Amino acid sequence: MKGLCCWALGFALVSCRSEPVLPAAAPAAAPAADSRAAAPPPRLRPLTIASWNLDWLNRRNQHGPVPRGDEDYERLRRQAQRLAADVIAVQEVDGQEALRRVFDEAEYNYHVTSQRDVQRAGFAYRKGLTAELHPDLEALNVGGVRTGADLTLRVNGQALRLLSVHLKSDCFSASLRSPKAACVKLARQLPALERWIDERAAAGEAFLVLGDFNRRLNAADEFYAELDDGDPPDADLTLLSDGYVSKCWGGKYPELIDHMLLSRDALPWLQPGSFSQLEYEPADARFKARLSDHCPISVVLVPGGAQLPTPAPPRAVPAAAPAPSAAPSLPIKGNINAQRQKLYHLPGCPSYASTRIDEQRGERFFASEADAIAAGWVLAPGCR
Repeated sequence: MKGLCCWALGFALVSCRSEPVLPAAAPAAAPAADSRAAAPPPRLRPLTIASWNLDWLNRRNQHGPVPRGDEDYERLRRQAQRLAADVIAVQEVDGQEALRRVFDEAEYNYHVTSQRDVQRAGFAYRKGLTAELHPDLEALNVGGVRTGADLTLRVNGQALRLLSVHLKSDCFSASLRSPKAACVKLARQLPALERWIDERAAAGEAFLVLGDFNRRLNAADEFYAELDDGDPPDADLTLLSDGYVSKCWGGKYPELIDHMLLSRDALPWLQPGSFSQLEYEPADARFKARLSDHCPISVVLVPGGAQLPTPAPPRAVPAAAPAPSAAPSLPIKGNINAQRQKLYHLPGCPSYASTRIDEQRGERFFASEADAIAAGWVLAPGCR
């Protein structure tokens, strides 16, 4: 009967062998999507950059014009912790040993000028940052004054050149043509600094000059006008401290002499409203003579972009979890700690789940890191 069936269906069947018929092949799978295209862009790292004149910071106790004991160095350490900066341009320091007494060597590397002086300029910068050290700017030493500390940081795939300066004192607003000895020296430092700026601009480098200028700079000041002459074109500068009123030690000197000059190429990285000054704690007022007559200033840059990408919303919190928590549209927690530091916590930070926001204390939620930074918050240390 089997043969009859094969004969009857011969025109329709190719074969009547008894092997089982294989199932039809599955449709070809669509090419896999390129996972790289779907991956979110890497989160850009914000960089908090500060400048702080530490007022004859000596490496030894009870030495120098500002003798300090262990308790005084500890107060300076607390101020450094409150500052929570990634990079600090320093002035008036007696070498790396002195910096270790203020900036934790477990967190920071150090670079100071090679000048044999107890008033050296330099940097403390966080471990993990890639830094290229450059020769000191010797040309600033026009006779018994400080050289400049020069380095390049690489962050978010971008290079940022930094110069820490401490210029000649006692020509705060007088004419550079004044016969006063201090003004003569400051006028001689001007072309050396301008040459460094022009060379960086001509090379297409993004840069920031910061430190103690010992000058009340503003847009009309002749010293600043000469630096910001737009020649070459990329030498166009932004004076971040312009118009800022100092409240350091009760506002005794409202016009700043500590400044930051940002290049045109670095300007897109500036976080609006982030320039600030960190005053000392009220309880430290009676120790003013053994701390510093300068309060640190700081700014936040995001190399590689003006705006930070908004982080993904946090994972859903189980219904039994304690409230309150951030709304999905406001995932970042802006907390104020016991030292009155404004710290923001990202989803995924070790501190995120335990951080509670009390809006009556001025704490708040943010939609993005850019919003938090613009409002004066800095990234919590445990999130780095």
